[in-house]
Amino acid sequence: MNYIDSKAAEIKKQIEKEIIPLTSKDILELFNDAIEDNRSLSFINYYNKTVLDKETINFGEFKRQWAIQGMKKYIYQDFDKNFKERKLEIIKEKNIKDFYNKYCRIERNEAAFCGKLFHTILPDEFPPLDNPIKNHFKLQNTDFIESVLIVKKAYGLFIKENQDKVQMIRTNLSKTKFEIIRINELSDFRLLDMYYWLEISREESKKRIRKLQQKSHHKQI
Repeated sequence: MNYIDSKAAEIKKQIEKEIIPLTSKDILELFNDAIEDNRSLSFINYYNKTVLDKETINFGEFKRQWAIQGMKKYIYQDFDKNFKERKLEIIKEKNIKDFYNKYCRIERNEAAFCGKLFHTILPDEFPPLDNPIKNHFKLQNTDFIESVLIVKKAYGLFIKENQDKVQMIRTNLSKTKFEIIRINELSDFRLLDMYYWLEISREESKKRIRKLQQKSHHKQI
């Protein structure tokens, strides 16, 4: 078993430990918070336009919406100019490593940009991995593109073996109040990614609140 396969198997087990125990109440509480948060809603709307509706991508906005830091303007403008050809190449080749080496290593390793672009075009085949989820799966020391391939494989294994859980989540998100999520159109990869994106964000928010409370307590003392 190679490194990607072994890490994917580990992460699949982690996902099972974290997601299989979830109840309908857990899912509803997490996604209720999301649809009541303006920042989350703004991104969901953007995601729907570019991934589900396949609207033309403006890469300046793409960079901002996906919170990609430090990417120079001339690099993303090059994608604006050449997107049709590169989109066809992604669909035809489906080779994120080659695409990354060819187009995304100009001045800075734009691996996060590359991963999110592959998800945007092939949402059923690539996860939109970001650093908080990468770190959650203990891939801090693994190359980003390799991490995309590991998480892609891990998600695929989990989805294949746990369709009952995936369907439970989908059923709960089919309620009218969640219609902005457009659950029937979302890929299973996006569904898992969205769960982790929201859950990790919620935990980080709790940590920040605790730190502020501790600082306030110390000042009072």
